[in-house]
Amino acid sequence: MARTFPVVIINGILESGKTTFIIESLKNGDFGNIGKVLILSTEDGEVEYDQKELAKCNACFHYFSCEEELTVQNVNDLIKKNKPHAVFIEMNAMWDWSKVKFPPYMVIEQVFTIIDGTTFKYYFNNMRQKFTDMVKESGIVIMNRCQNNSEFAGFKRNLKLINKDANLLMLDETERPISFVEDLPYKLGEEMKIGDDDFGIFYIDTFESPSRYDNKIVEFNCMVIKNKKLPPTTFIAGRLAMTCCADDIQLIGHLCACKTPVELNNKDWAKIRARVHYLQETPNSEPEIIFELLRISKIEEIKNPVVSLV
Repeated sequence: MARTFPVVIINGILESGKTTFIIESLKNGDFGNIGKVLILSTEDGEVEYDQKELAKCNACFHYFSCEEELTVQNVNDLIKKNKPHAVFIEMNAMWDWSKVKFPPYMVIEQVFTIIDGTTFKYYFNNMRQKFTDMVKESGIVIMNRCQNNSEFAGFKRNLKLINKDANLLMLDETERPISFVEDLPYKLGEEMKIGDDDFGIFYIDTFESPSRYDNKIVEFNCMVIKNKKLPPTTFIAGRLAMTCCADDIQLIGHLCACKTPVELNNKDWAKIRARVHYLQETPNSEPEIIFELLRISKIEEIKNPVVSLV
């Protein structure tokens, strides 16, 4: 086939609301005028598709019961038969998607993760790798059935630490967006001291609330990360964060600029005092967060060196 087909991925744990999200989005025209949509469903949930109702939205669906059925040939046949302009794939989180192959003309345009807020804590604690894999690849994460309290604010931080670039939408039981106003574990002001256990919260909040930190002074303990690709007068001031398990640890932190090279080795621990700056190259570009180093001193490794999402 000569032309490409845009593909929208919708993933999430069973009964999270994926089917409802797809149906309501098509009814409301949330995806714009994309033409006919073919839905490839791989999960038989509580909410079912109705072909007659889908036809009113210029959509149709086909259900696959196992990975072995979802073949390139079967997808080719469905596209030839239905002649869609776009393909939606409702993914079964329990499948081994490494076994599934799609035609090369199918191009992923957007990935959504749908999460049920009432079951998130249980599944996140017991199936964290599944959540991590889904959220890492998503452009938009929607957690529904939320309550406006500190526990759900913590859920939000967990998800943002996995994928800070994803657009995260928290909805209550009536599908209205929730904006959390939470108490931070440190005092905001012209100068802020960030505790060792609060670094993850601080890191996420620097992206979500720039006005709190722009041109302000912060003090915290961190690991000094040096790299040959960085100028000698810069380093990463950060921590290691466990987003899923001991085998899935990533570095979180920001670039720190100094007047002269810092006389510390890579992965040394330090207490730093720095001024926070948000630099934006163009009006439409994302601001880059840079620490201007004011003072640094070497310290011993802190008690809990890894930021955990538990």
